[in-house]
Amino acid sequence: MEPKKNTRARAVSIALVCIATILLMELALRVLGFYKTYTEKMDGMYVSYYDKVLPTHYWKSHDGDSIIDTKPEYVYHSRANNYGFRDTDFDTLRSEHTGKILVLGDSFVQGLGAPADSTWPHLLQGYLQQDGSAFWRVYNCGASGSDPYFEHEILKDSLLSLHPDMVIMSINYSDINDYITRGGFERFRTDGTTHFAPSPWFEPLYRHCHLVRLFIHFVLRYDFSLLSPAQHSQKVSEALVKLADCVEQTKMLCDQHGIYFVVVIHPYIDPYDRYLQKQDRLPELIPLVTSRGVCAINLFDDFHKYITIKNYHTYSWTRDMHYTSAGYVLFARFLLAQLNTKCPGIVFFQTEKKS
Repeated sequence: MEPKKNTRARAVSIALVCIATILLMELALRVLGFYKTYTEKMDGMYVSYYDKVLPTHYWKSHDGDSIIDTKPEYVYHSRANNYGFRDTDFDTLRSEHTGKILVLGDSFVQGLGAPADSTWPHLLQGYLQQDGSAFWRVYNCGASGSDPYFEHEILKDSLLSLHPDMVIMSINYSDINDYITRGGFERFRTDGTTHFAPSPWFEPLYRHCHLVRLFIHFVLRYDFSLLSPAQHSQKVSEALVKLADCVEQTKMLCDQHGIYFVVVIHPYIDPYDRYLQKQDRLPELIPLVTSRGVCAINLFDDFHKYITIKNYHTYSWTRDMHYTSAGYVLFARFLLAQLNTKCPGIVFFQTEKKS
């Protein structure tokens, strides 16, 4: 009997040691912050990118009349206007002497990381008016967390009432991830609700256990959309084609109302983030949309020529990865230069409004 007792005791001891080791490893991963998601780093909570159900076909990035951007590196308070965006109130009246440029996009259009007077749509309006004329009005319709599909829907159902002369749709790498986790137009159900794509079966384990995250990311090399390298490559290729379809649909909508349409892609600019290196596939969107007659602008080269390892932190928040005020200045300047050279429609429009 004594050997059996000793064997049982050793087994219990080994089990306890294993449990204690697992708990200590889990605690260490949590304390050190390894494999935290972006929302855990920025907002202190886990937010799934999948399985969300919205009561409408529109993305809302804030509640009430105030827009509060609170991150570890900055805090900005702004007033929401009469359409719920981070801008002064929108005027819906037509004007023979005021050209209206409506900008669609996500947090980079809304201007996370900078005060309201330093968003790139606001700066673009100022640069357009530097010749002393006052016939430009740039509407900032950016909503943090939005994507081209939500932007198409709100343009179609609400923003056309602003009677814009031009629509600029801004796209970055997050829009590829948004397609992967939300789907395309099929997300919009006939009952008026919006349903995102289903999550991988293991996400509940991933959400609550950092050791599972260690295995998922370090061993299997999955990304933060919970896709393997092969799955990621396939999904990105699919997303680029589907985003081009969405851009084309938006251009057709604009064409129906005599609106000049432009799409612009831009990078995140942190050179140290290996995950962001995957964004280099986003420029593949340009030939996909230009072949469909869309005026498309690529700001990747402009930023890459200007941003270095030594100066990037001046133009981008290190943890948050949104642009600083200085970064949005670069965006507005780069965009204006390319609008005047690659999209002759804005030059014609400029001449027409002056005359």
